[in-house]
Amino acid sequence: MAMKDDVEYQMYIGCKDISLHDEVVSKDDLTEMVVHFFESKKIDFSLVPAKGGFLHEDGWYAVEDTLCINIIGSRDVDIMKLGKSLSMFMNQECVLIVKNNLQSEFS
Repeated sequence: MAMKDDVEYQMYIGCKDISLHDEVVSKDDLTEMVVHFFESKKIDFSLVPAKGGFLHEDGWYAVEDTLCINIIGSRDVDIMKLGKSLSMFMNQECVLIVKNNLQSEFS
C-alpha cells in the first residue's frame, strides 16, 4: 500500500479555567469529557495528556495540565470551529491549533 498525502491537526488546550486560574475539573474528568465530545461528533482523534505553559493576554503566566489532541485525515471537519467549541466547552481563553502536511498509511 502506498503512502497518501494527508493533513494532521494538533490541538493544545489547557485545563485551567480562565476565570478562576485553577483547575475546577480534574484532568481525568476533562479527558473523559473531551473523548465524549469527539465520540459524539464521530471525529477520529488521539489524545495525550501533558504539562504546558501559556502567557495570557492579561500578563498572567499559567503552567497547567494540557490535553494534546491529534486529528489526522479529517478534511470534512471545520478545525477552527472545533477549536472554538472546545475552548467554550472547557472555558479557555483559546486553543492552539497547528496544521501539518504529511503522508500516512495504515499498515
